[in-house]
Amino acid sequence: MYKILLVEDEELIRNFIKEYFSKKEIEIIEASDGLEAIELFREDFDLVLLDIMMPHLNGYEVCRKIRNIKQTPIIFISALFEDEDQLKAYELGADDYITKPFKPSLLYAKCMALIKRDKKLLPTIKVGDLVLHTDTHEIEIDFEKKSLSSKEFSLLMYFVENKDILLTRDQILNKIWGYDYYGDARAVDTYVKMLRKNLKGCSNYIHTVIKSGYRFSIEDSQNEE
Repeated sequence: MYKILLVEDEELIRNFIKEYFSKKEIEIIEASDGLEAIELFREDFDLVLLDIMMPHLNGYEVCRKIRNIKQTPIIFISALFEDEDQLKAYELGADDYITKPFKPSLLYAKCMALIKRDKKLLPTIKVGDLVLHTDTHEIEIDFEKKSLSSKEFSLLMYFVENKDILLTRDQILNKIWGYDYYGDARAVDTYVKMLRKNLKGCSNYIHTVIKSGYRFSIEDSQNEE
């Protein structure tokens, strides 16, 4: 049985989600505000469902604190639907974002996809001078380790799995953010910029293909700017 931390200040929404997920044999642990969520997160969870507008500590701050501890998958569930709200969530390390109101079946599908993806990865993947530690979402370059956000790590894995293949921004959006994501390609460019910064000496593995997208290759040491 999987265990999910549900952080939501509205009791009706918590009950709505808990009732549906209990039929799927998923244990839901509830937190009604951000401070309670941080206390409960000392336990092990397979995923976190996180509202934004809450008393005491908002969802953005909860996400930031969680990412300083673990790379547990996080899905934001919020009534905020502007691109800026969603981009901020992703920049803080969220894996997905779903706006209210939503169908419980869609939320469940997103949760299971993230949980299964998180658990099936190989422990270590080496490509060029870069080592990916899939269990901790860390990268290693010249024996120095660096933690990535869950979204950054997913993007890097997608590049590695499609090495030497051109990936358009739309392909990346659909794969990493999902087909129901209503933002634009700025999210891709923002995350590529963040990822390159963290890759340091291996940043030139990600090549920009003008007006098209990106290509991950270790054969050419120069970006195609």
